[in-house]
Amino acid sequence: MIIKRFLLGLILLGGSAMSVADSSKWVLVTDRDDIQVYRQDDDSSRLKTFRGVGVVPVTDFNAIGALMDDYDAVASFMHMVSEIRDLHRASPYQRDVYVTTRLPWPVKDRDAPLRVTFYQEPGSYDLVMPFSLNPPVFPEQPDYVRMPQMEGYYRFEPLSAGEVKVTIEVILDPGGAVPAWLANIILRDIPYFSLRRLRRVVNQPRFQGISHGYYQTPESWQKPQKQEVANAASKETPAPSVPR
Repeated sequence: MIIKRFLLGLILLGGSAMSVADSSKWVLVTDRDDIQVYRQDDDSSRLKTFRGVGVVPVTDFNAIGALMDDYDAVASFMHMVSEIRDLHRASPYQRDVYVTTRLPWPVKDRDAPLRVTFYQEPGSYDLVMPFSLNPPVFPEQPDYVRMPQMEGYYRFEPLSAGEVKVTIEVILDPGGAVPAWLANIILRDIPYFSLRRLRRVVNQPRFQGISHGYYQTPESWQKPQKQEVANAASKETPAPSVPR
């Protein structure tokens, strides 16, 4: 299929985002509410790396795409993000966005123009959205400090029907002067609170029952066919016995 070949190409394109950090150096920061947050320290640079992992109840697998296509909704669940602006969408598989942050005073807010790609892994049905800094698509703004580096990914891994394991991993250089206390908050709070809010947002009615056509629903999540429903109904209501 054309879509499958296109997705395989995107896997190669976005593969570097899947290895933004060395997994052997991850340190567990917090484990609460079934959400694990990890950090990776690099004393030789300003780079900050964090990863959040949590299981999210998802009623409709298509709701993931509907939510991630709604930038206001994404900004509402991403902790410390104030706005995500749509700059250009070449296709469902590639888009350019402009992201601004809301950081505690007296630190100046940051911004980042990003190139976001999308693909679904064949076989596993995982949905992956790698992103990386793409400065040419939006000029620097006087009210923000432009982050010199930002890359990472979202991964939505379907488990049993109704549950998705979500991973958010980001490696960034915030630019400018950032005190150590704020850096620690970023590493700990952004993935934790983002995953908590995602649990509340993804099952909102406005994201349900939307068919996109650019990714597939796992077979175990698909609704039973009419025949299966009829068979189940016949078992629940047996035919009347034959008169003697």
